Formats: sequence, structure tokens, C-alpha cells
Amino acid sequence: MQTFSVTSGPVVADYVTSDREEELLRVLDAIGARDVVIGPEGNRVEITFVLDAENSNAAATTADTTLTTFAGGFWPAVVVASRID
Repeated sequence: MQTFSVTSGPVVADYVTSDREEELLRVLDAIGARDVVIGPEGNRVEITFVLDAENSNAAATTADTTLTTFAGGFWPAVVVASRID
């Protein structure tokens, strides 16, 4: 198991409105994400969190699948996973 910094974004802020942020945090917690940061970039947000996975592809796939499910079937941003040493 390795630790990765996973970043998804920026995405249009509509995907993470204040009333859905709590739900998003619950969803990320369910996959074992920690140190979640949801940072605004004007009308866009970027989500960064730490996740344990077998490799970077597994981390990115887990995050992308989870965020897609959260967003109702479509997550418009590329998910990138970088290993943390």
C-alpha cells in the first residue's frame, strides 16, 4: 500500500455547492480519503486529498469513480494521483 496525493480539478463550482460539500466529504471519507482540501478558484473549485492505494492508477480510478458517482454520473475534471514518499 502506498500513499498518494490525489487532485481533481478545477471543476465548475456547481459540482461542489455548499449544500453538497458535507455529502462530498462523507463520500471521500468512505473511500479512506483524508486531509481533504476544497479550494476555490473564482467560480471553480479544486479538490485535493490523500488516499492509500496499491498504485497511482488505482488511486486515480478510485477517486474518479467516487467523484463521478457523487456528481450523478459525470465528473468533468481529470483526476491525478502523485505518490507521497
